[in-house]
Amino acid sequence: MEKERTIFGTDELLIMSTGLVDRESYQSLYHLYQPVIGVKALALYQTLWSELKPGKMKSNYMSHSALCELLEFSVAELTDSLFRLEAIGLVRTYKTKDARHTQYVYQLRVPLAPHTFLNDGLLSSFLFYKVGEVRFKQLQGRFTIDPLPAGIVEVTKDFNEVFDVKGVNHRAFTQKNYEKPDRAKIEINYSFDMEIVKKLTNFPVGFFTKKLDETITKLAYVSQLDEETMAEMLKEYFVHEAYLPLSEQEKRDGCRQMVLQLKKKQSRHRKEKSVELAKTDLGDLHDTDVMESAHPHQYVSTLRKTPQLSKSDEQLIIELVDTLGLPPGVINALFYYCIEVKKQTRLSENYVLRIATSWKTAGYTNAKEALEREESQDALIEKKQQKRENVQRSTVGSRRKNQQGDLPKWLEEEAKQQRSYDQARKKELESSVPDDAELVKLLNELKEKG
Repeated sequence: MEKERTIFGTDELLIMSTGLVDRESYQSLYHLYQPVIGVKALALYQTLWSELKPGKMKSNYMSHSALCELLEFSVAELTDSLFRLEAIGLVRTYKTKDARHTQYVYQLRVPLAPHTFLNDGLLSSFLFYKVGEVRFKQLQGRFTIDPLPAGIVEVTKDFNEVFDVKGVNHRAFTQKNYEKPDRAKIEINYSFDMEIVKKLTNFPVGFFTKKLDETITKLAYVSQLDEETMAEMLKEYFVHEAYLPLSEQEKRDGCRQMVLQLKKKQSRHRKEKSVELAKTDLGDLHDTDVMESAHPHQYVSTLRKTPQLSKSDEQLIIELVDTLGLPPGVINALFYYCIEVKKQTRLSENYVLRIATSWKTAGYTNAKEALEREESQDALIEKKQQKRENVQRSTVGSRRKNQQGDLPKWLEEEAKQQRSYDQARKKELESSVPDDAELVKLLNELKEKG
């Protein structure tokens, strides 16, 4: 334990978190922690949370002087507030050992739940000292849950007491029926020894897990990395995180981001691999045997006629290998299906993953099976669509024919009578209208009378 710590404005800091502050935590923070640590320490705690990247559990590096400017604190005020947060358990601080360049890592901790805080002897006593007896009892009442009535017993009905299951086949309700069927497991033909990686990284015990080992092996296959290169990347990316209590999902996500973010730093290694792959003639890209034997990087770049794979395609391949666990041959068939069959040159992540998930559910194990079944499915869909269009076309035509063709006999008779009536009425109206001579005669008669 350090005897004395002096923080300088030029010292860099990195902020991390292992959880999220929920509504209950905020209640505890404002009503229980604030009276103990003070307003300035609370402001520092909230500012540290605000510096985390959106959707991430880590911030960018910044200096302590920049943090002081945000809060309008002096370095002494910042140090005092930080020590208060550390002492009460809201922040854990880590420091590099390099005396020439000091860096700090501040790990934010979620506040204790109210009942846990109030049941802690030291924290509750200090809160009592700060707020007094009256306010302390008010806080106890605020966070106290009313006890259950005395002598309470459970009277919940059992399933068998309410439903008659004697006539039901018991086997239909066994767990086996609800288990998911075994899906195709990924088989990677790639020599990679995780034990070498573990020895080279020398991370704390417990950092590597079985699932993390599988993820790293898959990423090494996708990017064609050897053990030494992978170990160097892990040490550079997890320089601080390896010593913090990260969840397994955070480690796996970090490894995937590591491969994508450090692409430029591994350019020489990647170029050498690209040259090696480019020298190999794949042959007919339509051949499913080629899809089975080729590495996804090599196949997709050749299919797209580009020397190097784009970042979006590489990210898709990582997602297909690591998350969905599709075999390499099926991945190559998937890109062929999307680009050559569906004519989708610009592949969106949602579009590809939707098809990939369908293939995963169908349990395709190789490229030939996947393409043949999809071809039959597409043909069936096209046949149904054609049938639907024909039905619509014939329906529209029949309606037009009924409107323009022969009418029923009874309706034709009525139409005849209507036409006869119209013609007779027309003649009657025409005969009642005077011609020009008669009209002149009528006008003269009216003048004479006037």
